[in-house]
Amino acid sequence: MTIKLDNPEIEHYFVDEFKSDIKSFSEFILKQLEHYKKKNEFEVVHLDPKENSYRLKFDDIDDVSEDDNPFKDIEDVATYSRKLRDKSWR
Repeated sequence: MTIKLDNPEIEHYFVDEFKSDIKSFSEFILKQLEHYKKKNEFEVVHLDPKENSYRLKFDDIDDVSEDDNPFKDIEDVATYSRKLRDKSWR
């Protein structure tokens, strides 16, 4: 492993601290990377879809019945989507 340091103070610190001990130097680098990773992680807030969604309104109709569903005859979504993909390339 080769690292180029442009700062003489940091270079002297590494030379004095690790004295060519690659194992302790590697452990130090891994520890610092883990600290950096934890410090720079961000938390993703998961939203509840029931609270953050709305019903679609079709042609100003407030209530859509099951009979109005254009996809009611589809039993297997995977097969239906595969057929759509196959037809789109023809």
